[in-house]
Amino acid sequence: MQTLSTPKWLEYRQYTIDCIQCATVVWEPYWHVHLPTVYHPELFEHITTQWPDFDTVLGVHENSAELNPNRRYIIPNREDLPFWKQFNDNIIEHPDIIDAVYDLEQLNREHCTWVTASIWEDYRGYGIGNHYDAHTIDVAWQTYIYCDGGERWGTSLNNEQGEEQKRIPFVPNTGWIMNVDAYSWHSADTIECDMRRSVMVRFMTRSRSG
Repeated sequence: MQTLSTPKWLEYRQYTIDCIQCATVVWEPYWHVHLPTVYHPELFEHITTQWPDFDTVLGVHENSAELNPNRRYIIPNREDLPFWKQFNDNIIEHPDIIDAVYDLEQLNREHCTWVTASIWEDYRGYGIGNHYDAHTIDVAWQTYIYCDGGERWGTSLNNEQGEEQKRIPFVPNTGWIMNVDAYSWHSADTIECDMRRSVMVRFMTRSRSG
């Protein structure tokens, strides 16, 4: 595809910023935000049409041996995938997006040291049990792109015992933001569908000890 113009990226970025700014922090079962829309409809169409072919593109990563192997991912910050490089620079790692996230209630912008992202493909049999994320992740942000199994394969927000308190359905172009701490237990059921795609952004921190 042709490179998108700077004004177009500005339009797309402002759309996502507005979605974040209009969101409400929910405190049960712990700090999170459910975003009913994340990306401008035109940008979402680009994401779906420019999604890499994981079977042919170079630089595909697979989960490590101790994790469920039915997930592969690609780091979008790479020059050989021009659209995804632009997406990374204009959305994921753009300072205005980071500021919008950290303007949400109780978050502290000074805690964000750097940003990482990956685009995920999950396959039949992928699932992850009850857990909270690594202490080096300050805030996690997942956006749902596609699932051939429908809404039921979303994310469960749990208590420490693994009892589901809330489920965020897998609806394309929606997502969630989670303040990562020792209370943010969550999981994903083992999927019984063939393909699930999402974008994961992590706002990393060096302000916590292990």
